[in-house]
Amino acid sequence: MRVTPLYHLVYQSTATAPFSDAELQALLVQSRAWNHGHALTGVLLYGEGSIMQVLEGPQHEVEYIFGRIEQDPRHYDVTKLADGPIARRNFSQWSMGFTAVRPEDFTYLTGYLDPAAPSYPASIVQTESGSLHELLAAFVTDQRIRY
Repeated sequence: MRVTPLYHLVYQSTATAPFSDAELQALLVQSRAWNHGHALTGVLLYGEGSIMQVLEGPQHEVEYIFGRIEQDPRHYDVTKLADGPIARRNFSQWSMGFTAVRPEDFTYLTGYLDPAAPSYPASIVQTESGSLHELLAAFVTDQRIRY
C-alpha cells in the first residue's frame, strides 16, 4: 500500500464582516464534514475578523481546498504564510479544531508577519515553513480548543 506524503499550508485573511457565533458554527460544521471526507486536518484561529488557518493532508487535497478558500467572498487579503511537506500531522485529532483569539494574539506568534503593516515584505521567502506550522501547533495546544 502506497503512503501519501503529508503536506501543510498556513494562511491568514481578514473577514469581510465579523462572523457571528452561528456563522462560525455553520462554517465549522461544513469544514469538518468536508475535511473528514478528504483526509484533511487542521485548526482555525479566529478573532474579531482576523483569520489564520492550518490545513494538513495530501497535497492535492490541501491545494484544492485552499483554491476554494481563496475564492470565498466571506474574507479577503488571503495570504499564504507557509506551505510544504511535513513529516507528521500536528492536528491529527481535529478535522478542524477551532479557537477564538484576540487579533493581538497573532502578534505573539514568532515569525508572524502582519500584511497590513508597512514593513510587510512584498514577497515572503519561505525558509523554514515547517517551523510556523509547529509554532501554531504549540500555540493552539496551549489554548482551549473548541470542537
